[in-house]
Amino acid sequence: MKGVDLAAHEDPSVMQNATLSPIRLLQRSFEMVGPIYGPLLILASPGFIMAIVTELTPLLGGILNLAYGLIGLPILAGAAFWLVDQHLKQRTPPLGNSLDRAVSRAVPLVFGSILLVLIVSLGMLLLVLPGIYWGIRLAFTLCAIVLEDKGATEGLGYSWNLVRGRWWGVFWAFLAVGLIFGIAILISFSVGGILGDTLGAAVVGNAAATAVAPILDIYTVLLFRSLQQLQAQAA
Repeated sequence: MKGVDLAAHEDPSVMQNATLSPIRLLQRSFEMVGPIYGPLLILASPGFIMAIVTELTPLLGGILNLAYGLIGLPILAGAAFWLVDQHLKQRTPPLGNSLDRAVSRAVPLVFGSILLVLIVSLGMLLLVLPGIYWGIRLAFTLCAIVLEDKGATEGLGYSWNLVRGRWWGVFWAFLAVGLIFGIAILISFSVGGILGDTLGAAVVGNAAATAVAPILDIYTVLLFRSLQQLQAQAA
């Protein structure tokens, strides 16, 4: 596997750090975040802006949010994953280079994201559980597209195969971090509501969500690379 071989060649210690443990992944995420927090925060900031625009003007905000979710978000997520992965390999690039990389993969990132949403949405309509199962199996589609040069459908297949046999481990890894940060964000919304009106709650809550986004970007890439390493070890 090209991605696994490359990661192991550039950092021999990476293979020894393969883990699906949420605690260890979070610890490594916080250890890594310092030098790249600013660029990752910039990449996450349009989501904060969209949320506030939607709160102020629901109709316009809804249209902009749809466009952002379909086009902007996959590209910015791709840029964030690329930046994190390069930092993991001790090659931290300028923010502009990460954006260039993501833009060069814009078509598969956008179409891969749309296919992912459609598949998971269909699964949710089928009594929810298929949607959860498919969502976990396909969670690394964008990582595969931007980090392994896969096409849209190739990225879906790559993620599906990568998670095979480790679904529960990946599920718990995402659930644990989702609960930790989800509760913190909900508390932020509540505090914002106490301090102000609905807009105040939206500002504080979405600011908290944006602030933790860099950690989640790093966590996702570390989990992706750990799965690759575990798969290589098992081969």
